Amino acid sequence: MFIREVKKSNKGYKKQFIYHLLVESYRTDKGPRQRTILNLWELSIPRDKWKLLANRIEDIISGQKSLFDCDTEIELLAKHYADLLIDKTLNNQKEDKKQESDFEEVDLNSVKTSRLRTIGGEHVANEILERIGFSEILAKLGFNEKQLKVAKLLVIGRMIYPASEFATYKWAHNISAVGELLSLNMDEISHNYLYRVSDLLISYQEEIENQLSVKERNLFSLNEKIILYDLTNTYFESSKTSSLKKYGRSKEKRNDQPLVTLGLVMDENGFPKRSHIFEGNVSEPGSFKEVMAKIEKQSNGKSTKTFIMDAGISKEDNLSLIKSLGHDYIVVARNKPELNISNEEDFVEIRHSHQGKVEARLFKQDDEVILFCRSDLKKSKETSMRTKFSERFEADLKYAKESLHKKRGTKQYPKVLERIGRLKQKHSRVAYLYDVTVKENNGKVTDISWKINSIQKMDERFSGTYYLRSSRTELTEQEIWNLYISLTDVEDSFRSMKSYLGLRPNFHQKDERIKGHLFITVLAHHVVNSIQTYFHSKDVYLQWNTIRDLLSVQHRVTTEMTARSAKKIWLRNTSEPEPFHYIASQALSIKAKPLGNKKLKT
Repeated sequence: MFIREVKKSNKGYKKQFIYHLLVESYRTDKGPRQRTILNLWELSIPRDKWKLLANRIEDIISGQKSLFDCDTEIELLAKHYADLLIDKTLNNQKEDKKQESDFEEVDLNSVKTSRLRTIGGEHVANEILERIGFSEILAKLGFNEKQLKVAKLLVIGRMIYPASEFATYKWAHNISAVGELLSLNMDEISHNYLYRVSDLLISYQEEIENQLSVKERNLFSLNEKIILYDLTNTYFESSKTSSLKKYGRSKEKRNDQPLVTLGLVMDENGFPKRSHIFEGNVSEPGSFKEVMAKIEKQSNGKSTKTFIMDAGISKEDNLSLIKSLGHDYIVVARNKPELNISNEEDFVEIRHSHQGKVEARLFKQDDEVILFCRSDLKKSKETSMRTKFSERFEADLKYAKESLHKKRGTKQYPKVLERIGRLKQKHSRVAYLYDVTVKENNGKVTDISWKINSIQKMDERFSGTYYLRSSRTELTEQEIWNLYISLTDVEDSFRSMKSYLGLRPNFHQKDERIKGHLFITVLAHHVVNSIQTYFHSKDVYLQWNTIRDLLSVQHRVTTEMTARSAKKIWLRNTSEPEPFHYIASQALSIKAKPLGNKKLKT
């Protein structure tokens, strides 16, 4: 073996790239030939040590001891490249499917394990990606085999190791066996290639989502009669210029960072139908018209749907648009309606649990109904919130009052009013229920006092009650409430996407990369929701992060040993499944142990 240096420059680009190849000579009938056996990339050691490195790599592979001591740097490099070469050779071996007996007498003290790579979660993700037709869809869109595999790598990476595309690249190299699973040589893939495939995915976003929707509808017999729409946003650690990144109201309370907003349309089972990427300062009601147009285009107006949305989106214009297109809605009322709720006997109990009960009463108004709901659990939570909010507001007011009597405290009347204004803004959820009085004398404040302006309004604000509006006038109290509660279930799924699938924060600068990152997360959510649907059918109810952790203990591992005959033997196999892997294999109808055994003898 020897090392060869190669210099290369790309057309139109002045920089010259240098990389090194490990080459071996061999004899043929037509004379000696040479072949590249491993790309070493760019070496940092001096040229006079190249031969020493090549010889040491050959010694390690053949199991021979070096005649001369190598310095630490050469030894570490040789071990690293020998492992890569053995791994590459093992990957090229055919799986031992017959599992015939193959006895060897080995030195037990020579047994070593290396190249541990996670495979459990990756195997599950890849199997379900295939089942929902991801590869078939991309192939029809013109993705070549390499692009298709890298696209799968991106989605699997977002599910198993949620991070940026660059971090996904490092994970696939150093932690996961996903390359082996996909028959993808990671040494031939650069992190820039992952970005290019991300760009390609976002360019086909609409086609991919449409076809995934059809495949999932058929696979899981989805009704798609209920449509849920929600928005979330992701913040950025950098504020570099972008047409998408805007400052707005952050749902993570990161108003100091620019945002990009993701709108997601889902059915009652939590399967995404359409995703939409908006500027960070888009209003929730303002985004709906654009979304509605795409939903109509996708369904061709063939069926009537019921839209379920929270108060942030249920603006009158949006409700009118839904009705004009022949659809229905169930939404949270943005304003408290005027209702006569004097008769307690008309309330219907629609839920009873150890946490308390939920009661509701239906009121008909013109062409819609209002469902007034009151919940013991919600009331308990809001009572706790009321106490916390009030205590914090009053504590800040008390501190402002005490400052009047301190040497350097704020006493000037305009400054005190400004301070009170900031406190009201900070505690806006309860401040409007207080009357704050500021007394002054000759431009200086002498006292600050406060009291709740209406105990009744305070009680109503934190009473555990809410109002639902619906155009479905034929439904009962129970039916309207059940449909609305489905939004809560899907919001849990949405939160899973934000928490466990790397939606935020986002570190990209270019708009296409931002869109690609968000779309890969949505694609990962398709797979996660499919997996959970299968699990639910077997009465297994676990969040994705729990499933992922339980699957992660399964690894691919290389075992090295020396036979009595002095032969070196390498085995590459998968660790045995643990109990949860069998549960997953039964729920998903897949193998509990992915990939077969491979062996190499030298």
